[in-house]
Amino acid sequence: MEAKKKRKFPWFYAVLALLVIVGICLVAYGLSVLKLWMADYEQSQPKYAAEEIFNSYFKTPDIAKFIKETEYTISPAEDFSHLEKYVIDQIGNGEITYSKTVGSVDGKEQKYVVSAGDYKFAQFTVVDSGERTEYNNPVYVLGGYEFFYVTETTSVTVTAPSDAKVTVNGYELDESYIVSTKETETCKHMPSVIMHNDNPAQGIKYSTYVIDGLLYPTENIKVTDKYGADCQVKKLSDGSFSADINYNTETEKLHSEKALAFAKGYAQYAQGCGKFGDFSSTIDKESSIYTKIRTMATHFVHPHDSCEFTDERLTQWYEYSDDVFSCRVSFTWHAYKKNAPEAYEYIDMTLYFHKVNGEYVLYYMITNSAVE
Repeated sequence: MEAKKKRKFPWFYAVLALLVIVGICLVAYGLSVLKLWMADYEQSQPKYAAEEIFNSYFKTPDIAKFIKETEYTISPAEDFSHLEKYVIDQIGNGEITYSKTVGSVDGKEQKYVVSAGDYKFAQFTVVDSGERTEYNNPVYVLGGYEFFYVTETTSVTVTAPSDAKVTVNGYELDESYIVSTKETETCKHMPSVIMHNDNPAQGIKYSTYVIDGLLYPTENIKVTDKYGADCQVKKLSDGSFSADINYNTETEKLHSEKALAFAKGYAQYAQGCGKFGDFSSTIDKESSIYTKIRTMATHFVHPHDSCEFTDERLTQWYEYSDDVFSCRVSFTWHAYKKNAPEAYEYIDMTLYFHKVNGEYVLYYMITNSAVE
């Protein structure tokens, strides 16, 4: 019998099968790597960096931080909280969104604008950082951002006595805010020899202050006189503010009797029913008014048997310095004569007194309501 022949193993098919298996594995691995690369490529797109930047910086914006990073100015009569509130009010309650601008350049840099509703208040850029991912895709990061807002400011105008202190929202306005100063009639009748704090006594002046750059209109205006007392502040029809003079009640208590004695004595003398000596002691003998009154003719005399004064008023007491004050005196001189109509004379005068040898005496007067 012949011996059986041994069958050879089909190495070709084995190698082929192995190659197929390896090929399948390589394809599967390649597909896996490609999938990972594609995922990495997608995630590295600028839009995802933009979304992350928007969520981090602008979705719930820190307005105070943004303002502080931007050049800004605040009126000294306001503070940072006013500006922060103003910007927040300006942005409003609209939904905050972002969008890519038309002029963005794909690849190296893209620009996005941030809006609250229709109001645009910021923009930022996404740029290629130059770094690469594991799969060699570009890494995009924040290139920079800009925060912007527009302010419309207003101003406040205050007119007050020049020796008063004016504050707006608690901020004191100094001389740099004065745009004009107006003298009153009293300034013409201040004796230069009268000194107060080493300066000549000054008449009543009014200064007008203007402070610009306010974000919000305000009526928080305070004016205090030279003694620290509050002056009444009124808002005028044009929107400006005006402060009244504080008249001195203490001076009125001390000198009303003397002022009234002069005024009545002068009125009687002018009407021919009184003597100069009855009131001359109240006048400064060195003043021009002393000679003028002593030598004047008695005009506008109403024939009368008797007379009286009614409606007496002493007002507008003002102390210019420790040694000078003025007041306003008014009354009606009422004359009676038998078988004749009653006669009336309205007297209205402003009197100026200064101290001589320790006594206050009249040195000037104005009649007929010349001073208001």
